Amino acid sequence: MSNHEIIKFYLEGNSIAATGRKFNLTPYKTKKILIENNIQIRTRHEQTILENMKRGKAINHNYFDVLTLENVYYLGFLAADGTVRPHRNEIKVGLSSIDKDFLIEFKNNLKSEREIKDYITANGFEVSELLFSSQKIKEELSKYSIVPNKTELGISFKNIPEKFRLAFIKGFFDGDGCFTYNKYTKQCSVKFTSHTKDILEEINEYFGNKGSYYQKNYNGICYDLSFSTLPSIEIMKKFYEIDTPCLIRKKEKFNDYLNLRIEMTSKS
Repeated sequence: MSNHEIIKFYLEGNSIAATGRKFNLTPYKTKKILIENNIQIRTRHEQTILENMKRGKAINHNYFDVLTLENVYYLGFLAADGTVRPHRNEIKVGLSSIDKDFLIEFKNNLKSEREIKDYITANGFEVSELLFSSQKIKEELSKYSIVPNKTELGISFKNIPEKFRLAFIKGFFDGDGCFTYNKYTKQCSVKFTSHTKDILEEINEYFGNKGSYYQKNYNGICYDLSFSTLPSIEIMKKFYEIDTPCLIRKKEKFNDYLNLRIEMTSKS
């Protein structure tokens, strides 16, 4: 065993502890050898990144550092439909397998090498799930109320700059919202759902307080914010005027509705 071998093993991305075990040294002795040979010691965060890369779990840890329409959209989506694990640096997003392409796009934008897991729930639902690990991303998400137990603590987009708020709301809509219409009456509605009313009040205020609130019991107390036909059309048009990702099936449903209105108007 030589110092050269110890240094080479450490510089290959192995931790001080792993290097010590390899050469039957204590972590203290291993670190001392590295320092004496002018080797810069990695921080715990830097070591985690290296280990993730070695396991094929690389990711752009700086993805949310500079806000854009794209990543703010995903902030909104994660606020609605993401899970931050309390004692780990892990974030999970699970969707119906119908929307797997959406997860693939998110995964690619994150530059994540994690595989998307497909499985069937006990109730027979086909689900696709993306799980990724990043202390840095977890810290960035916390700035925007996306934290463990976020539904109990409350969600807010007050820290999002005004010019990006529509993107956040659009992401939240794709995560926990729906668009419905009646093909006979041409009436439609946009609805947002949340276990906390605060975020719904912020959304309603953003759209001029034109919505109505409803309380229901779904896995505990839950709230709906609904808009009538004209405000709903206005909201949906605004969503698709900005250049962000989206759930294609919701966009297609709105386009179907617009075509229906044109068709019915031409017949009248």
